Amino acid sequence: MSYQRSHYDRNLQPAFHAGFWPRRTAFALRRMFPTSLDRPHISVSCSSSMRLLIVAILACCPSALSQELTLPVPPENQFHSSGLDPRQPAESMPQVGGCSDGFWFVSTHLSPQSFDDPCPKFRPCVSRYEDCSSFRRTGFHELSASLIPGMPVCLFVHGSFVDMPSAGKESICTWKWLRDAGVGQPMQMIYLYWPSFKKMSLTVQCDVNQLGRQAARNGYYLAELLQHIPRECPVCLIGHSHGTRVIASGLHLMAGGAVQRIRHPFARVNGLRIRSVFVASALDHDWLNPGHKYDRALCSTECLLNMTNRHDRALRIYPLRLPLISRRALGLKGLSKWDRSRLGPNGRKVLDYDVTPAIGNEHLWPYYFSNPGLAMAMRNYVYFPEQSQAISSAMSLDSVMK
Repeated sequence: MSYQRSHYDRNLQPAFHAGFWPRRTAFALRRMFPTSLDRPHISVSCSSSMRLLIVAILACCPSALSQELTLPVPPENQFHSSGLDPRQPAESMPQVGGCSDGFWFVSTHLSPQSFDDPCPKFRPCVSRYEDCSSFRRTGFHELSASLIPGMPVCLFVHGSFVDMPSAGKESICTWKWLRDAGVGQPMQMIYLYWPSFKKMSLTVQCDVNQLGRQAARNGYYLAELLQHIPRECPVCLIGHSHGTRVIASGLHLMAGGAVQRIRHPFARVNGLRIRSVFVASALDHDWLNPGHKYDRALCSTECLLNMTNRHDRALRIYPLRLPLISRRALGLKGLSKWDRSRLGPNGRKVLDYDVTPAIGNEHLWPYYFSNPGLAMAMRNYVYFPEQSQAISSAMSLDSVMK
């Protein structure tokens, strides 16, 4: 599949999901080293403001190693007692009409993007993608009514500097990527789009920090969206870059926490099974610790797969966005030993999984969904094999009874 050129492609912010460089250095690099970036399947024309970040980060990014990846599984004590070995692939399930041939695209661009109102109103714009007819506009009531109780729901959240046309293209690739990893298992996917695109200015750090705060605010809408998913449906939350901040914020709010001094009045976990996957996470590595920004997030999820990349060109300069204040990114090397000691039992929920050999020094989401092995690595988090097998057995019994 080849991408057509879009406004996002012409103004691609290559790895700006988190980071900036000192302004004086930026002007010096700008005069000396113009350059450009290649993105898989996308033709790119970089403006001068983008070229200098690329030069700065290319100098410190070694090439990827060539070695095999092992597939992670959620912690054993997080599985419900089902007698199943989580390390074994889940059996294929019969396809169910309506859930295997499309996904939902939910946008929050009409919802308030500031917290001036203590109770922002969630105004979702919903579309449905189907292989046979592409995207069509629909309503939120159709989405909530169509979700099949007991069937896994995968909710994906993108990172910063993604415009609507690019999100549409990448959502299709993401759905097919995850669907192929299921090997016939049914899964209901929701792609959550939040307003994350803006043109870069010379003060890149201000742009990145503004989008980071906006991502946290959209966690409020994620928490509310999860309230409309049937309690019988296990949920997997997958976030990339600043999308992990949307998820961390939503999980924190669902455990009674506050984000930017705002609490959600009714969004709570209430027995909903949630597993999370962070990819190239643009969070400070200690923000999940007690007393820090999202210290209640791990209370709302069974387990967290944190895909790290030691050579990620954007995350390597992530601390420069707020010098002397910001810490190393969670997506670079994962939790530190000190973090795990502070987290206590919750630390066992987090599995750091190094994908450096597969991704190298890249950061953008297309590098991930172009790799089928990484979707397989998420499989047990997305498809809940123990619950899927129970649903398959119930379906088989129902067909015999008929």
